[in-house]
Amino acid sequence: MKCCAEHVFMIRKGIYFVIAFMVFSQTSLLAQQMAVGSWESHFSYAEGRHLALGNGTVFCAAVHGLFSVKENIVEVMDKNRGLSGVSISALNFFDEAQLLVIGYEEGIIDLVYKDHIVSIQTISNIEMITSKAINDFVSRGDYIYLSTDMGIALLDLTTEEISDFYSEIGPDGGMVSIQDLFIHNDSLFAVSSEGIMVADLNTNLFDFNNWVIYPETSIFKSTSIFEISDSLAVLNEDYLFMKSNEVWDTLLLLPEVMNQVISTNQNIYFLSDQGVYEMVERVVVPLIQERFSSGQDLIVNGEEFWIADGDLGLIHITKDSDQQVRPNGPKYDNISAMDIIGDDFYVFHAPDPDTSFTETIEGYSVFSGDQWEVREIEGFNNISGAVQFRGQLFLSSHGHGLYDYAGAKLLTDPELKNAWITDMWSTDDFLWFTNYMSQAPLGSYDGESFSFLSSDQFGTTTPLSLNGSSENVLWIKNSSIEGYGVIAFDPSKNLIWGLGPSSNTPSTAVNDIEVNRDDELWMATKGGPAYFIDASFISEEAQAYVPYFENEVLFKDENVTAVAFDGGDRLWLGSERGLWAFSKKLQTQMYHFTSENSFLPSNTILELAYDGQSGVLFVLTEEGLVSYQTNSSAPLSSNSQVTIYPNPITASYDGDLIISGIVGDALIKFATVEGIILYETQANGSTASWDLIKFNGERLLNGIYLVFVTDLNGLEKWVGKFAIVR
Repeated sequence: MKCCAEHVFMIRKGIYFVIAFMVFSQTSLLAQQMAVGSWESHFSYAEGRHLALGNGTVFCAAVHGLFSVKENIVEVMDKNRGLSGVSISALNFFDEAQLLVIGYEEGIIDLVYKDHIVSIQTISNIEMITSKAINDFVSRGDYIYLSTDMGIALLDLTTEEISDFYSEIGPDGGMVSIQDLFIHNDSLFAVSSEGIMVADLNTNLFDFNNWVIYPETSIFKSTSIFEISDSLAVLNEDYLFMKSNEVWDTLLLLPEVMNQVISTNQNIYFLSDQGVYEMVERVVVPLIQERFSSGQDLIVNGEEFWIADGDLGLIHITKDSDQQVRPNGPKYDNISAMDIIGDDFYVFHAPDPDTSFTETIEGYSVFSGDQWEVREIEGFNNISGAVQFRGQLFLSSHGHGLYDYAGAKLLTDPELKNAWITDMWSTDDFLWFTNYMSQAPLGSYDGESFSFLSSDQFGTTTPLSLNGSSENVLWIKNSSIEGYGVIAFDPSKNLIWGLGPSSNTPSTAVNDIEVNRDDELWMATKGGPAYFIDASFISEEAQAYVPYFENEVLFKDENVTAVAFDGGDRLWLGSERGLWAFSKKLQTQMYHFTSENSFLPSNTILELAYDGQSGVLFVLTEEGLVSYQTNSSAPLSSNSQVTIYPNPITASYDGDLIISGIVGDALIKFATVEGIILYETQANGSTASWDLIKFNGERLLNGIYLVFVTDLNGLEKWVGKFAIVR
């Protein structure tokens, strides 16, 4: 486990303060050559939401993701550890059962024991078009009561099943949303959408007649219910109300809006955005002020304070120090664009130009090696993309134009003043860029001066993304404001072509575009995928084709959201039903990943980015960013960098044999030392994998084996060997 510490000067709402900043990073599989077929999460842990404490371990749920902290050791808990979801809505640790219980927005419940995890999906499987979020847990013996947006569920820990569900318990048997629960004197109290409700636990909880609603509480807009000196109290943002003789009345006006209240060892603590308070003789007294940014949840453990902060992740405050603790990750989960330059993967968090002209986002995130780094450029915000032009890095911005990173300077031109640059593309001669909401929507930079195409020439003022063919024909995806679609521009011929009704595309609503190795321009549209067979040739008669798979139009009338090609030129498509992969020329479907059968946090794919050097496919979903290790890489021209991994193969390894660094699209044969061919395959770009199963279905035994590699012409050859020692 790695740790680095530095001091960061923070500014929040005009308040200056210094905190000790500690970022912990989990060990990344990428640094150890990720196994083919493995996944990794890349969530931001900056937006802390929920906390739990058990056995000296603090558990912190961010908007997307969960991690634990014990004795300065930070560990990420995700689907690789057996969790069922990402978006956690409730979290609690029950000491008696030694059990961490996780509730998710989609209604799934995870029971996390010391040595295994049980997933309960009863609520998530209910066929109702309504929120199924789990909001709170309370325990009584072997039972846990769960508050949900559909009512109250009863979880039996002995069977690890939902045994009862009390949904129609509101007025006249209507459904109510339950936000918080508390057990007091054999009665179950609930903070509901109708007010405070109560029922005797010894009665039939299915019968709405056994539930009493306190009418005066319907206007409280309560958030939490808790106990003060054997009496019950409820919190809303501004007031504290107490139950006295079956009537709820105002106890006190709070000094500021409170987001959370907890009761620990007969002490009552309140949490606001920037303060922690304690109730002393029914007076709310400040304890901690202006040492965090956006308090969401609180744990008090003796003289230690743990705060889930909506901006800073997890804050640990003691008598001697303040620490910001979170796993390594990008700055935000909200990602607007992804670029790969050399060995580095860039993600950007600029606001959507179609909807926001006032929001300011500072910084961007870079994944290099196995670490995320957040970078900021003073005065250059809303950074939207990166490109390398003539060996130098350039950045774009929504509102600030273009930035020369090596020269540390803003590029100046009258057309770039306050310019919203949405994308960039570089050729040998020019850096091209799209200029949003401008009368000069397409610009170029030759290293010294700028030139622009006018909106009258180009036919739009709202270009969003930019791609290029092998002959430097530019393809631009347009915004929905002036109609979706694509525009092509050939600089060598000064020819402009726009997608129209006669272009034979399944939809003019285009979500993504990509050029493959065969120089085909592929589009992901709201009516399915389509492609132009020659991205370097445009004419008025240009026609798109729809791909066929198994004699049917592929994804006909389906909203396809993202498209990418890996090193073997295999097609990857994202939709609202997951991630798909097809072999080159669409001969076979290789994968269909969903949130149910894979590491994907959501079935809705937003964007794809393929790293040809590592073979990693980055997948942006509506629930955060993950990556998948493909068995491919960008094609090389020779066998000069061949690696066989692992070699030798030992009993501790059960993955595929990987051969990388070979000539592009090579033919590979595996044989015994006597020359008997055991298996043969073709590389995907410059990488190939083998599951060590021979042609006859038998698994390879211990021994020494040969690898023969040749290019498609039989000219570029290489021979190697590997061993199996199990």
